[in-house]
Amino acid sequence: MNFISRKMKVSDQTTLVWAKVFSDEQNSPIWLQALATGWFFSTYIEFPGVTAARYLLVLAILGLVAIKSAVVFPTIIRAWPLFMLPAFGLSSILWSPYPSEALKLAAYYILTPLMMVTIVSLMDARRVMRCLMFAGWIAAFMVLKEFQNIQYGGPYPSKNYVALQMNFMMLLSLAAALNKKELVWVRVAAIPFILMGAVFVYSANSATNLVAGAGGIVGMLALRFLWIDMGRVKYARSLLLSAGIVLILVVATIALAMPEEDFLGDFLQAVGKDSTFSGRKAIWAAGRVIQDQHPITGTGLAGFWQYDNGAAQSINFYDFKPYGTKLSFHNAYMEVRVHLGYVGWTLFIATWMWQAQNAIRNWLSSKDLEATALLLLLGIVFVMSFTESTPWGVFNTPVNVMILASISAFTAGRRKFEGYIPVRVTGSDANKYVRKRT
Repeated sequence: MNFISRKMKVSDQTTLVWAKVFSDEQNSPIWLQALATGWFFSTYIEFPGVTAARYLLVLAILGLVAIKSAVVFPTIIRAWPLFMLPAFGLSSILWSPYPSEALKLAAYYILTPLMMVTIVSLMDARRVMRCLMFAGWIAAFMVLKEFQNIQYGGPYPSKNYVALQMNFMMLLSLAAALNKKELVWVRVAAIPFILMGAVFVYSANSATNLVAGAGGIVGMLALRFLWIDMGRVKYARSLLLSAGIVLILVVATIALAMPEEDFLGDFLQAVGKDSTFSGRKAIWAAGRVIQDQHPITGTGLAGFWQYDNGAAQSINFYDFKPYGTKLSFHNAYMEVRVHLGYVGWTLFIATWMWQAQNAIRNWLSSKDLEATALLLLLGIVFVMSFTESTPWGVFNTPVNVMILASISAFTAGRRKFEGYIPVRVTGSDANKYVRKRT
């Protein structure tokens, strides 16, 4: 228990102190960590019976919401911006051409942050990251089983997706291995999975994810030794942050001073891409037409990628996809614009801004590796939001990372106020403000 006191003088020799009582952080029970790992695994990879497993896990976690309402509800209230866009998506059943599917999808969009907020309410950030990492380890064994088909996605629908998921597994493992506060056996066990993840990402032949993985590794190592270790020196963090800002400004100035250079084209060529972003520009052009047709509120959830939607099937045809394929616009912002219009797009941007400022504030104030790793992972999700739609999705790892990074400061690691108890202090200490820790 922690005691923080307020004094009330009774006499010259006696003071009555009303001490605030706080409970210390408690270890999360194994069953709770197993439940969280099971939920993350069900969102990490598709497997036989995954839908039934998700329903059971949702019921279990909703049961925790009811049982632990005194702990969970305050966190839900603090995380209310995460529910703005799902709430507006729910209202789209009024104009979506497929209201029953829109209702089902809206429920998924509401459950996605609710599940994460509940888990974060009951565990500290390090344990949540550990559970997410364990889920990635299990998924890695499933990828290993189908390693010969990894260039076609293995157990995932595409090579880009398997590389993306294994990137998160690899970087979470690297964060665990570098974290001095993590359990020793977890740090040691994470090492082979770092190597396994690197092999998977390289073998998947996804240039974008290869660059993201390499950048993530370099960034994680640099932040670990520069921001965490050197940051313990007085004023070191301020100097590093100032140096980083100056470096960014210098690079931007040099780039603007060389307008004849096509830096973006050179970069795309270096990573094996072309100026069309592997055909994405054609899909984006089609998406802009749909945006102009439904500018304010969009088509509604589940209102575009349907079998009987001619525009959707035309995109499939020109992208060489089978008829009826539920494709995506490979851009989270366009996905929101098409389905929920300018209103949804504005809410999506507002949610991003809220998440970013929370993650940055937590990073600047925290001396733990968890905040640094989560900010880096959030940055990777932000970059990929321009070429993939998964950051605006349901039950997937990028969204789990986004939510965790933005609300990690709300975790159960904080002390809990239990109440006041009277403490009598006599003698020479009676005239002093008492602050004890027992």
